[in-house]
Amino acid sequence: MIVSNISSRRIDNQVKVSALIDGYRLWYRFPDKFSVSPTAEPFLVASFFAASQSGTVLEVIDSKAASPRLLANFKRLQLIFGTWKADLRPFAVNVQSEIPTATSDMVCSFFSGGVDGLYTLITNENEITHLVYINGFDFHVSPEEFAVNVQRLEEWVAPFGKEIIPVETNFYSFNKFYGVGRQWSHGACLASVALLLQPTKCIVPSSYSYRDLRPWGTHPLTDNLWSTEVTEIVHDTADLERAEKIEMIAQRSEGVLDNLIVCWTYPDRNCGKCLKCLRTMIIFKILGIENKAFTDSISEKSVSNLSIPQDYRPSFEELLRFAKVHGDESMEQALRKCLSISAPKKIIKIIDDTYLNRSIRSGFRFFKKWLSDPQ
Repeated sequence: MIVSNISSRRIDNQVKVSALIDGYRLWYRFPDKFSVSPTAEPFLVASFFAASQSGTVLEVIDSKAASPRLLANFKRLQLIFGTWKADLRPFAVNVQSEIPTATSDMVCSFFSGGVDGLYTLITNENEITHLVYINGFDFHVSPEEFAVNVQRLEEWVAPFGKEIIPVETNFYSFNKFYGVGRQWSHGACLASVALLLQPTKCIVPSSYSYRDLRPWGTHPLTDNLWSTEVTEIVHDTADLERAEKIEMIAQRSEGVLDNLIVCWTYPDRNCGKCLKCLRTMIIFKILGIENKAFTDSISEKSVSNLSIPQDYRPSFEELLRFAKVHGDESMEQALRKCLSISAPKKIIKIIDDTYLNRSIRSGFRFFKKWLSDPQ
């Protein structure tokens, strides 16, 4: 895998940094008021999982050099991610090494208006100077929509005295082109942006608490390994679960939660129907918080009828513990019911997939069709 043509150019009031990676142009766009470093490190990091899938040599053919610290850590990153994901292959990196230099005193974190980013901001408020908001990372909207979202975030964080750095990239499309799953590569994307900005320190918000840690793209084991001699990338503390984070934020100010965005469906509002929205609404219900982030509240009856897929069970088990701690017996009962319904469904699905060639689901669909139209 060849990384070449690393370059930066100014377009209007923005700077676009890009490179060819086996002919695919990966790019990042920043406001020109920020100093951006068109070095090899960001593109090596961005290419990590694409190279891991093929096991081919990752080579930089420009006259660009890379951090010795980062290159040494690539071996550990390959070992960790390769242990978690068995189809990843070891690969060699061919690039000159050179200790980078930088003079920035910036300390940044990533922020899109969600719980994790907000918690990191509040708990590191005295240290963080800038907040990075990325379009093209886990969502992509038009430049016009992105500008509206940036303005909304700027107004939201103004009381904190922090500056938003809006970043646009085609990393999402790059990932899709190489068939790399976001659950693995999102940490590499965040690190690539950090290495372009070269802050003194970059704090990555935690996705999971220590209780629920799992193989994931951002992780206490891996985030720091993307660091260089001039930029220290750290995983924020994972001492609290999501519900506990919201409770801590609310203790500072319930009003700050009015602009919270947790939705997978929309990047600028909450649908109130997806499981990410619903679990947040349940937390608000347990805490007795009424805010403007959601147009409706959720009832215990609605919760009891939810069907929870396996990947969301840990989140809802966390909610069950939270309801129990806060003495909310009605919500506790509703959560127990939805979790008990989901477990048998999962068992049936496994049996159907593994041993019955999905005949149960096929028969069920046929039966439903027959009921609706017996003729």
